[in-house]
Amino acid sequence: MIERYTLPEMGKLWTDQAKYQSWLDVELAACEANYSLNKIPQEAINDIRQKASFNEKRILEIEKEVKHDVIAFLTNVNEKVGASGRLIH
Repeated sequence: MIERYTLPEMGKLWTDQAKYQSWLDVELAACEANYSLNKIPQEAINDIRQKASFNEKRILEIEKEVKHDVIAFLTNVNEKVGASGRLIH
């Protein structure tokens, strides 16, 4: 977005923070659906619910190595969640 033409409320929707939060919301919804289908065990969904988060700076560091934004995002979320993170995505 071109900053001088963007209202602050609209600009917040187009930040990397907002993008990653939307991605996380989708991943968490998918995990909840998989849990309801018995594809994710109780202890794993608890871990995911409690620990799933991201760090923008770390995602950018990972992306420099892997050259893929989604893989960088998922790698960072997995770092936060631990072993149960393998069930995300």
